Amino acid sequence: MRNVWLVLKNEIFVTMGRPSYWIMTFIFPTAILLLNIGIQVMVTRTIADEIEGPGGLGSVGNSSELQTVGYVDPAGWIARQPDGFPEGLLVEFPGEEQAQAALQAGEIRAYFLIAEDYVDSGDLTLVEPEFRPFGRTRPDLITWLIHYNLTGDVELAEALGEPVAGVSSQRLAPAEENSRPDNFMLAFYVPYAVLFVFFFLIIMSSGFMLQSVSREKENRTVEVLLLSLRPRELLMGKILGLCAVALFQMAVWGGGGLLLLSQGGAFIAALNDVQLPAGFALWAVLYFLLGYLTYAAMMGAVGALAPSAREGGQFTFLILLPLMLPLWFTYPLIEDPHGTLATIFSMFPLTAPTAMLTRMAAAPDVPLWQVLVGLGLLSATAYGFMLLAARFFRADTLLSGQALRWGRLLKELRGVEN
Repeated sequence: MRNVWLVLKNEIFVTMGRPSYWIMTFIFPTAILLLNIGIQVMVTRTIADEIEGPGGLGSVGNSSELQTVGYVDPAGWIARQPDGFPEGLLVEFPGEEQAQAALQAGEIRAYFLIAEDYVDSGDLTLVEPEFRPFGRTRPDLITWLIHYNLTGDVELAEALGEPVAGVSSQRLAPAEENSRPDNFMLAFYVPYAVLFVFFFLIIMSSGFMLQSVSREKENRTVEVLLLSLRPRELLMGKILGLCAVALFQMAVWGGGGLLLLSQGGAFIAALNDVQLPAGFALWAVLYFLLGYLTYAAMMGAVGALAPSAREGGQFTFLILLPLMLPLWFTYPLIEDPHGTLATIFSMFPLTAPTAMLTRMAAAPDVPLWQVLVGLGLLSATAYGFMLLAARFFRADTLLSGQALRWGRLLKELRGVEN
């Protein structure tokens, strides 16, 4: 047991002493968070520019920062402007040639051509100096002004432009037990975040196992270690040490997420629509630990057979393929958490660590028996792979420099079975 403890401490100190570990623990999730915040800020600014910019609904009352927009109105639909309308915001031109000349001279940002039969056709043509599909001048202001001239009333003109602006909805029938919350996007992204976080936690933590074993084989440290401890003690110490490192990483990600949520009152209020089942944190830890043990054991077995990390990495995709399936089938997994596909993924041991937690985040009424059965199958699988990895951790495999090929892998598996 003392040897296991020494290996455990060494794995913790070595792994946490790498800059790459701290990058993945702090900088990587922070970068993703800042990227998402940046996208949100850009979207918000774009919407604000559309509203407050020339031709936007909020252009009235903020004319100091606006550029002039012209219009050509041969039928004379615009005969007057309401009180308080900013002077110089809209300029009328007698013809399109004059408007085009002003546009080329930079005197106006754009101009509109109002059809003579506007009331019947609603045709309004926008002319700008360059093609701008995302930042074009909006016709809201010019159409509002035409509506004002037709009706003579400001409020009626606004109602014609957006007739259902003040409509509110009221649910008459009680919500069904398994119905989606009103905020569907939030109901989708919460389980998706759970899937994303636990997927990366498991693949990163189990990947440390392959790196550790392969590195010690490459620098021949394993030859010295096997002189003072048994291979299974080496395996157990590595798995437990890297498990502690992974739990710390999980705590940092989870604690950081809760801290950020605590600073967003509006988001917390919206989370009332998304209810996680009782004891979700406990289930998350159990499924994560067993998922880690399962995949770390497989990575350790490959590391024991492969002469280098590069050759062992060739088998990584095959090992992690089952864990990727829930990520590929995210939408049906979250959209129908009680469906056949979601149930199979959450019960199958190699996909259960992420699929079951995603189901529980998407639907808090997942049957308890399914959660327990999935956990039991995952426990048996983790135990089986631990025994398998222990048999691969032999002196002849750890000290061997033979290339890892499919033939050798099958031969070693048959040798274990015998």
